[in-house]
Amino acid sequence: MPGSPTEYRLHALRCSQLAKTAATLESRRALIALAETWKGLAAELESDQALLQAMSELELSSQPSEPYEALPVALGLRSWAA
Repeated sequence: MPGSPTEYRLHALRCSQLAKTAATLESRRALIALAETWKGLAAELESDQALLQAMSELELSSQPSEPYEALPVALGLRSWAA
């Protein structure tokens, strides 16, 4: 992975800290927006990691329809076929 959620949240915190001391309103807004982007990336990466973990725990069989049915079950979702 290119980074970690913790690392991304540290970047967000740093941007927020810099925004407090920014010289202009435009700079403050840009740094706050950047902090929000880092927070979003951290959440997205956590979500992606959880999905990859769930997929790696699946026991896939050789029948083509079973993986499509197993993934929603592994994620605790209702199957589309139900």
